[in-house]
Amino acid sequence: MKKIYIENIDDYILVDDEDFERVNFYKWHKSYAHDTQRFLAQILGKKTALPVFILNNQYAYQKVKNNDFTRGNLGADKHSFRYRAPQKNSSSKYKGVSYDSKHNKWVASIYAEGEKKYLGRFVDEKECAKAYNKAVQKYWGGDGYLNDV
Repeated sequence: MKKIYIENIDDYILVDDEDFERVNFYKWHKSYAHDTQRFLAQILGKKTALPVFILNNQYAYQKVKNNDFTRGNLGADKHSFRYRAPQKNSSSKYKGVSYDSKHNKWVASIYAEGEKKYLGRFVDEKECAKAYNKAVQKYWGGDGYLNDV
């Protein structure tokens, strides 16, 4: 694992040894769009995201959003939505959790197997978030965003 300096944030990113020379050849910068950080470079006149460049796959994404671009923290499939953080404008700070004001309880749900799966109602928001985490394990094999509870 090697470090590459990113000038506009005065910090380093991590990449695997095998990717170091290819990645270090270009000048990368951190940008934000829709509350999401991205590391981009101009390659052949086109903006290219770092995970896409490393894996050479248009569906590549970073699992845990930080400065770690090692292959263990990158994924490539059409299910990148699974790793999106919870929405800022939601009734809950946890992903897969919403508040049901009619019943005064928290509701857990997940999209899996092409449909929305109802996971239950809970008095406690954290218990609801734990139910979502268990569903990520069950339906996606743990390959998705897990709430920090």
